[in-house]
Amino acid sequence: MNKLVYLMVILGSVLGGTAAQQVEYIDPAGGYTQVVTVTDRGVKTVFVSGQVGEGTDFAAHVASAFAGVVQRLEQAGATVNDVVKIRIFVKDLAPELYNTVAEMRRETFPEGSWPASTVAGVQALARDQFRVEVEAIAVVAEPGVDLEIERLAPSNGFSGTVAVTAHGVTTIYVSGQVGEGDDLGAQAASVWQRIGQRLEAAGASYADLVKTTSYIVNFDPDADMRAYRRSYPRDISRSEHKPASTLLGVPALASDQFVVEIDAIAVVGADEAFEREFVGPERTYTQVVTARGTGPKTIYLAGQVGRPGDSLADQAEQVYANLARRLAAVGATPSDLLNVTVYIPGFSEADLAVLGPAREKHGFLNGTAPASTLLGIQSLYSTKARIEVEGIAVVLQ
Repeated sequence: MNKLVYLMVILGSVLGGTAAQQVEYIDPAGGYTQVVTVTDRGVKTVFVSGQVGEGTDFAAHVASAFAGVVQRLEQAGATVNDVVKIRIFVKDLAPELYNTVAEMRRETFPEGSWPASTVAGVQALARDQFRVEVEAIAVVAEPGVDLEIERLAPSNGFSGTVAVTAHGVTTIYVSGQVGEGDDLGAQAASVWQRIGQRLEAAGASYADLVKTTSYIVNFDPDADMRAYRRSYPRDISRSEHKPASTLLGVPALASDQFVVEIDAIAVVGADEAFEREFVGPERTYTQVVTARGTGPKTIYLAGQVGRPGDSLADQAEQVYANLARRLAAVGATPSDLLNVTVYIPGFSEADLAVLGPAREKHGFLNGTAPASTLLGIQSLYSTKARIEVEGIAVVLQ
């Protein structure tokens, strides 16, 4: 088998004997795959693992990381014009470094094809020498297949919102939003207001949210959690259907004035066949949210954690057990997980050793490993939490 491209087409009872839906794994690398694609009736969604750079200075690292994304897109039959969402993670982020990132983002994506974007600082990447990592989601259609990509509120090389409509379902990617105010509570309230505005402009509302990720500078779970929770809009805090969520403590955002940034995904449907399912409700979020029209079911998993205070190895094992359990609750398996992000506070390269055994123990096999990004961050929801993993899965029946 060609080592560069591993192609898995799910046939038989799952697809009723057709190849209308398929998953493709491009360039598997052991515990993850560089690119994973899923195709439904001629519309292909492409998940690109976090691509890292190299070079003699920061600008070279940024250029190399973006070039890696372009290369991976080409492997999947896509281009920069098809990208709908990117996240950019920078080790030791500072405002002057953000300017370099923003310039390369503008050079990479043509005007009119600017993706939704989030930029956040991290403490570490998978290897000490890495300084920048860029992950991407793209959507491309075969000739003659209806696909609409609407890019709203363009600015500085990215779009505030990108809405992707295919087969009667619209997925809305909201760029990382920042706000105004003197403290976390005030800025978070401002951010949620802006997210609401972005959703409204795209024909959605808070009720349509399926996933949010919050990045909070120097987050202290004991001191900051109450203020953050109080910032939630009433339409979310009082709803029975809250989005899946991940909360991260990070060292920096694009500007020193920002203390919180939140990005989001919403899904709306155009016909009676569309449905969302909220499984595992918690106080301020839902463990798993699914969305489905007439095609595959897309599953958004909140960040899964282990027991605070346990060792990293034990928590990693618990996290992958939780992921398998959450997937099973909505009719999915580990092989349906197509994209994950792993967050480890205080990460060092030695921590990588705990991930493989934990994955394999709970059925997350290398042959169907998802696209992946691994980040060293400051903190999670608890000072004793050592690892959190979030993901997107697709069930093809």
